[in-house]
Amino acid sequence: MILIDDMLAAAFQYRDTELWKELTDSDVFAFRLSDGETGYCCVMGNAGEHLALGFYRGRKGFTTYLKTISLGNEHLSEIEMFEMTTTFDCINCDFMQASDMDVKTKKIVRNYADAHKLKIRRSKGWPDFTRHQPGKMQYGITRMEDARDIVEALHAAIAVAAKVTSSDFARLGFDINGHYPTAKGGKSVPYLIPNADGTYDWHTTQLPAFLPDECVAPKFTNDILAGEMKKLPVSGTLQMKYFHMPMPVDAGEDEAPYLPVALLCLETVNELLFPVFAQDVSNDNSEELLLGLVNALRKRGDKPRAIEVEDNKTELLLKDFCSRCGIRLSRKKELPEINNACFFLFSNFMM
Repeated sequence: MILIDDMLAAAFQYRDTELWKELTDSDVFAFRLSDGETGYCCVMGNAGEHLALGFYRGRKGFTTYLKTISLGNEHLSEIEMFEMTTTFDCINCDFMQASDMDVKTKKIVRNYADAHKLKIRRSKGWPDFTRHQPGKMQYGITRMEDARDIVEALHAAIAVAAKVTSSDFARLGFDINGHYPTAKGGKSVPYLIPNADGTYDWHTTQLPAFLPDECVAPKFTNDILAGEMKKLPVSGTLQMKYFHMPMPVDAGEDEAPYLPVALLCLETVNELLFPVFAQDVSNDNSEELLLGLVNALRKRGDKPRAIEVEDNKTELLLKDFCSRCGIRLSRKKELPEINNACFFLFSNFMM
């Protein structure tokens, strides 16, 4: 985990601005990163509960922000909400109570504060950096590029704090009505361009539109296994669902733990339930999942006449596999049986 002095210096300075008293989480602003990419920031804490600066890199990262503001408006199940969080791509600089801090991180922060004669505020004054990456558990920062980006984001936020108390809110580019950005994009927000002397030129830019998650239909290229599957006797219908398991798997020292994926299979006639897991969670796991499914079906001695799914991700995973193995794949609006089974498995791993 990376927690360098530049990160802590910027975090303590940002904490002292109390920018959340001036901005809400709808008042997004943008800035130019040193590598030319656009960064987007969201100030959290106006309600006094969660003090943080959220940083989103480029359009892909900003889509994470759009997802977070939609969570309260969508009727998502616990599993659907968890699946959405596994796609987040952002960095938070949070401010915590001392009792909520990791011991190792707390020691680093304390040593830095003592060395620089800084007083840590009693209420939510301990900086903590959290990296969210697709398919991984939230973790500390492990790449120097991410450390650089969040420091630049904090510096931009500090510059915003210095301006909003002395300049006209609307002239800076903020929306005086406080409307949230929308998925269609186009909202005008402040855009800060850094100068070599540490100052910023103020402009405006339009926020990007929502970027849908990239889902690719994998090819099932094992001709031998496809031939074997075609020859298996046919029996009944299986319902299937692809999802992440809430049990992080260690990915090595100072690396964010991965979230393993599972393909849950339910035989509709006798309610036989069996999951297929991918062991190699660090890479694309579609091939491993499909091979696991083949082995499970070969062990059973038959293949389903049809496979039913209700979501795009599972359908794409199975599309080429079913085509090559002589299995009919159908999309249903709702499959309560597989969802109930999925929730049971999910809840047991959450305990």
